[in-house]
Amino acid sequence: MPTSCHRSFSSSSPHKYYSYESEPEPPYPPQESAILTAAFKHVRQSGFTLTSLRNGARDAGYLDASANLFPRGEFELVMWHLQTQRLGLKDKVQFPEDMQGVGRKVRALVLERLRGNVEAGVKERWQEVGIFCSFSSDHRVTGG
Repeated sequence: MPTSCHRSFSSSSPHKYYSYESEPEPPYPPQESAILTAAFKHVRQSGFTLTSLRNGARDAGYLDASANLFPRGEFELVMWHLQTQRLGLKDKVQFPEDMQGVGRKVRALVLERLRGNVEAGVKERWQEVGIFCSFSSDHRVTGG
């Protein structure tokens, strides 16, 4: 892999990645964020499922029925993962001032997003996301 695409870019004054589309505040209220964070720990074993959401609600100290707070159901776990990964890019990817070309920056961002799926342990579950998208035209994967 070229050195320009490594996770850490060395420079005296790096430019951090940020998205004009993302909001500076967290994308979810604290209670929902607590449930989704806890639920995501179950995705590796149970997948992007209502079971993971219910277990997350229970782990976060809420009733299993609290999973009904999410109108998009298990797809909300997908969206949460995409949004938290996107927001995390600003802390993981830094571009040196002398880095030229949008293509190199996009490549670095894409590689980091893929690493995020591996690190989160959802790489093997990612096919489920395609299933969600193929069954519903209402679910647009815009979180990342």
